Amino acid sequence: MPEQVHIEAPLGDAFGPVVRLIVGGIAERADLGFDEMDDLQLGIERLLAEAGGNGRVRMSFELGATGIRTRIGPLRERGLAEALQRDDAPGTLTLRRVLNTVVDSFGVEESSEGEITVRLVKLADRGW
Repeated sequence: MPEQVHIEAPLGDAFGPVVRLIVGGIAERADLGFDEMDDLQLGIERLLAEAGGNGRVRMSFELGATGIRTRIGPLRERGLAEALQRDDAPGTLTLRRVLNTVVDSFGVEESSEGEITVRLVKLADRGW
């Protein structure tokens, strides 16, 4: 059975370093290499930065044999879901392009209240 970690933190720049530290510790526990850890931290930081600075966010991490599955939400920024679902314009560093680069997969779950939860999957590179 995979290990699970759940945290809740305020949105905003003040807690960015704390979240980065926690994500790094979770990635270490899941045996992700430095590059994979850095990628996951960057993806989560960018997602939270675009989510705005108001309210709180819950994050859950499921540590499996092949990597980490992360759920981040609820997020109330409606434009975030749209940004993750539309095609990237050439030459722009959009949230979608960042996540396509740093995680292995991502998706968006929408609730009836207009909130979203973003799922991220980061696989461990075991050198295979």
